[in-house]
Amino acid sequence: MQTGNLPAGVPKPSETLGYGIIRWAQKYIVQPDGDTAGEPWKFTPEQLRFVLWFYAINPDGTWKYSAGTLRRAKGWGKTPLLAALAITEFIGPSRFNGFDAFGLPKAKRVPLPVVQVGATALDQTEQTMDFIRGLLSESPAEKEYGLEITKSTVQFKSGKPGSIKPRATAGRTNEGNRPTFVRAPMG
Repeated sequence: MQTGNLPAGVPKPSETLGYGIIRWAQKYIVQPDGDTAGEPWKFTPEQLRFVLWFYAINPDGTWKYSAGTLRRAKGWGKTPLLAALAITEFIGPSRFNGFDAFGLPKAKRVPLPVVQVGATALDQTEQTMDFIRGLLSESPAEKEYGLEITKSTVQFKSGKPGSIKPRATAGRTNEGNRPTFVRAPMG
């Protein structure tokens, strides 16, 4: 297992939203292909550890880390992991919402989720968008959250604001947008 610059071990359940995010993702999204297609999504052990630290919080509920970068070799699973996180940021419980009676953090959905899959050129976002569609197609999330899944966008069938969309990041093409989560592929 590679650790990069992650702290040793994993954060305590009271120090991360990650445990709830992992449970939510494994309940609502599905494995898109292979022998286990259609079964509940599963993170690898290293992906689990990354999620726990990525969503680590301070005692006051603020983020422990303001940004994160994941650099791994081709084939490690960066695209599947970040596709799952983009979906979680769109419809899952990914923002701090106080502590429960046991001192464990509670999470809520982003009120107006604007999730962007960014790359220098729009065609570089296709693999991630394909994976997002695969994780959602015929999943419990598609049905429960009333999603409209097209080649270029995931949004609510009801017309409620919020979406997952690809974006070109070159030049001034994104002036004025207000994303709540951005996933940009790294080589």
